Amino acid sequence: MDFKILHCLVELVRRQSFSDTAAALNLTQPTVSKMIQSLENELGVPLFHKENGHKKRRLELTPIGSEVYQHALNLLHERDLLLQRIDDYRQIKSGTLRIGLTLLGSDLLGNSFSRFHQKWPEIQLSFLEEGSLAIGKALRENEIDVGQMLAPVHEDFEFITLCDYPLMVIMPREKVRKQSAFTLRSLKHEPFILFGTGFSLNQTIQTACRQQGFTPNVICRTSQWNLLADMVGPNMGIALLPEYYANKMNPEVFAAVPLVEPEIRWKLTMAWKKHQRPAPALRAWLEIVRSEFVSFE
Repeated sequence: MDFKILHCLVELVRRQSFSDTAAALNLTQPTVSKMIQSLENELGVPLFHKENGHKKRRLELTPIGSEVYQHALNLLHERDLLLQRIDDYRQIKSGTLRIGLTLLGSDLLGNSFSRFHQKWPEIQLSFLEEGSLAIGKALRENEIDVGQMLAPVHEDFEFITLCDYPLMVIMPREKVRKQSAFTLRSLKHEPFILFGTGFSLNQTIQTACRQQGFTPNVICRTSQWNLLADMVGPNMGIALLPEYYANKMNPEVFAAVPLVEPEIRWKLTMAWKKHQRPAPALRAWLEIVRSEFVSFE
């Protein structure tokens, strides 16, 4: 069964005219008639009703003709999907994928990068390493293709959730006795070590403090969680870190105590522009990410 003939059938039913179909397909009218006749001969059934006593066709499908037409639509659609997939595969073999990485959370993607490189070794990965706010701006201005962003994500973006952890209060071990949790208000007299101004998490923490009736006493800002820990260790101040990072710290040196009232969560996403068809390399990256972080989907 020839796809060109199926395409001819679909166009004929759509246009309801042999001459219009011939013009649309850049064929002659007799050629269109011969293609339909050959399809009927191949299938052994009439596709269109004929007027009684005349050879002239009325463009009304027979019952079996309607079934053939529907299958023709499906077959042509499947062919188009396959051709698109092949075209995507060809395009995806080279090029550059620009990814925005947050300074807190980029290590979540190590396995994803490895899998992507193994599958598409010719695609170069280019990283913009910034805070979530700067990444959102870069996405809007098409400076990157995709990037990590802290939730809530603006409605301009689609996203895949990468993680969702509560913030923990990080203090020197000797400073904490039997405290099972801290309210944010109970920390208002503590010196805070926070993240840089480009971090959405930094804004979230400061907003929560204001809602609890105080402005945090910020003695230092850093974009590196391990440097932040180094400053907490000698009792310079306290820090609020996602549980993911709190679990990486030495429990003999640091205490990680849950923060309550309010609970603040670190929900990190992989985001891209909503109203823009993803390029093949981006679609391939998103497939990897979805499979890696399926538990959050």
